[in-house]
Amino acid sequence: MLQEQGMARRAQEVPQWSDGDTPNPFRGARALIVDDMPVMAKILGKALEQLEIRFDHVMRGKDALEAATHSDYDVIFMDIMMPGMDGVETARAIRQLQGKDVRCPIIAVTTKVEPQQLSAYRDAGMNDCMRKPVDRVSLEVMLHHHVAYRPVSVPNTPPDYDVLTDDLESVNWDTLREYSTVLKSGLKGLIQDYLTAAPQLLEELGTSLDARDSERVHTYAAQFKSASVVFGAEKVSHLAAGLEIMAGKGLLEEADPLFFDLQMAYEQTKIALQKKLIILANL
Repeated sequence: MLQEQGMARRAQEVPQWSDGDTPNPFRGARALIVDDMPVMAKILGKALEQLEIRFDHVMRGKDALEAATHSDYDVIFMDIMMPGMDGVETARAIRQLQGKDVRCPIIAVTTKVEPQQLSAYRDAGMNDCMRKPVDRVSLEVMLHHHVAYRPVSVPNTPPDYDVLTDDLESVNWDTLREYSTVLKSGLKGLIQDYLTAAPQLLEELGTSLDARDSERVHTYAAQFKSASVVFGAEKVSHLAAGLEIMAGKGLLEEADPLFFDLQMAYEQTKIALQKKLIILANL
């Protein structure tokens, strides 16, 4: 089901976290990215490359039809808001291709996730939906649900994170610049917005964790994850995603150490962003 509840349930299907010692169940898979914004496609493409997934990128619905006709994909990531044929029309047309049975999952990638919109995606033949911006952890959960080639074990403990790094290294500045271009907003304003909103989200997350309220922890962790990935705060985003998944599994009794690491990672990110604001102010 393309419902928020269904997406929350899939968060309980925690994949083995990718690292050098874990077999990659996606190696050799092939994806199609359909998105008219090259920067957004680049961000998703980077995450796919890290998982050793090959991909093609097209910018228009008719090109997606052409690609789906002549190539076999393991998954298609479909932007919704595109000129000409939008994502819904394109997905419907792919499912109706004459002489070719396209059974691969089609995943909507969008900010448009109202219930009636999710219903429209499902009716057009899409299998699931991912919110923009896409982060690697959420991508892995989605892929394990739809694309995994072989069984993957579920870890009993959260992954280890190295949060003791230099402050400036805690932010992926390339990602931050890319998103500032996408959102058509100045870098300085974006950083200030994040530094204003993040402490409140972190406080709400901590309060919900103290109350062992899985639903609220899941909600605030997801919001903190999405906000942080836009600002290149990859370590913060991954830690928040870990809490999001643990909340989905109802494992909050094991979440306190992860929340502590999240707080440490955010403090490093905050210092890095504050340093960047000083640099921008003196340009």
